[in-house]
Amino acid sequence: MNGKITNLLAGTALGAIAATGSALAGGEAGELVLRDLGWKFVGHTTEEGDNGSLDVLNAMFVEYLLPADSRHRYPLVLIHGGGGQGTDWLETPDGRDGWVDYFVADGWDVYVVDRPGHGRSQSNASCGDGTVGGANTAFISRLATSAASVWPGGEPTPTNDAVVGWSASSATAPYCGNGIAAQTISTLLDEIGPAILIAHSAGGGSTFRVPDLNSENVVGIIAFEAAGGNPVAPGFGGRPPIADWQVEPALPEDFAAVDRDGCPMQGDSPSKLVNFDDVPVVLVASEYGLGAISGPVDGAKLIACQAAAWQQAGVEASSVYFPDRGLEGGGHFAMAQLDNAAYAEIFIELAAEIEAAATK
Repeated sequence: MNGKITNLLAGTALGAIAATGSALAGGEAGELVLRDLGWKFVGHTTEEGDNGSLDVLNAMFVEYLLPADSRHRYPLVLIHGGGGQGTDWLETPDGRDGWVDYFVADGWDVYVVDRPGHGRSQSNASCGDGTVGGANTAFISRLATSAASVWPGGEPTPTNDAVVGWSASSATAPYCGNGIAAQTISTLLDEIGPAILIAHSAGGGSTFRVPDLNSENVVGIIAFEAAGGNPVAPGFGGRPPIADWQVEPALPEDFAAVDRDGCPMQGDSPSKLVNFDDVPVVLVASEYGLGAISGPVDGAKLIACQAAAWQQAGVEASSVYFPDRGLEGGGHFAMAQLDNAAYAEIFIELAAEIEAAATK
């Protein structure tokens, strides 16, 4: 969509607009009839500025699309990965409908966030080291790793037009950190109520922190090849994510995972994640995505290991390997692929299963 209103019919007023601009529409997900669409900024903080003014920091841009025929109790909150932004979910780089269209067409209220320091969220020089990075296609093509048959335009090389288009949405602001992003996502949940969170890639680093801040409003988490997928494995900087989450009993300062048949796990007396009691976690992976950086891996075994680590910590966790559902050749950016609709269908099924079991 990328800002287009085509194919979005929010009552009769937008119907007229869509009729005149239908040539621009993708439309693969079908006609979207909305009761509302818009955007807002949430979670911003202030600091004293010059001459009695206030500096406004850490705002998070949120776009929402709400179907007229809402058929689900809980909305979906889509949390993008590193080097990207909320537009990753809105449209493919070759102009077809993104996953948002399929979710809305299935009757889900959808909220798309740009984590602070990404995309349409405010740029704060106070974040990170204050530097702004440019987009580079080598990094995106390395992450794409899809089979040529499913990536728009063939093999996802650094000069592939779809890779270039995906790189165009890369972050243009200093990174503000997972802690700030988790807090702003929590603030959004305070406004919209209980929701199912869908996290991609580095977005997991923010998403998995949210239950510690607002567990009553996290209905469940679907994590697509997300950072922190194994909470006890070393993360960025070598620190396991669980070391920053609330557990009982507290982990020792020198905590390190032990190897159990190639799977990083806690030892014989595992600590429990105290704020995930009613927060199911579903870990999903494509055929090629998990090997995008480290090389070929057994994706099914890896996410089963991740689920086991969550289960050991007292969490209701499960894993879904897309080839087991008939989707082969996919990669880390499945939402951009030629077969993105088939992947969206599985995410819809998983969200519906979480909703059916939820009591919040």
